[in-house]
Amino acid sequence: MATLVFFEAMPRLAAALADLAELFGNRSAAVARELTKLHEEVRRGPLLDLAAHYRMAPARGEAVIVVASAPPPAPDWDDIAERLRAAVAESGVREAAARLAAETGLSRRELYRRALAIERETGLSR
Repeated sequence: MATLVFFEAMPRLAAALADLAELFGNRSAAVARELTKLHEEVRRGPLLDLAAHYRMAPARGEAVIVVASAPPPAPDWDDIAERLRAAVAESGVREAAARLAAETGLSRRELYRRALAIERETGLSR
């Protein structure tokens, strides 16, 4: 997951933006044009909106396209719940939430809340 930066000539800009949308999805992006010059311009929006704009209003000069990183994948909550259940049985709610937060990068608070619910429904208190 990283921000992508592309340099493109203005005559190919609209097509390049459409191609990027096809490759990466309609991510947020910015087109910076004529940087450090008198007519500097930065336009932000979804890739397809930017492609439509530059198709209708072609510009001159050089452009830099900055494409936002991909959103993180949604966690598999069924797998997380199973792992939490095992961790709660082994080490308790607080420890289970902290360990899974470190392993998955998910919010410790959210994992703690879910671990408490698991403990209540299964009666796994230590």
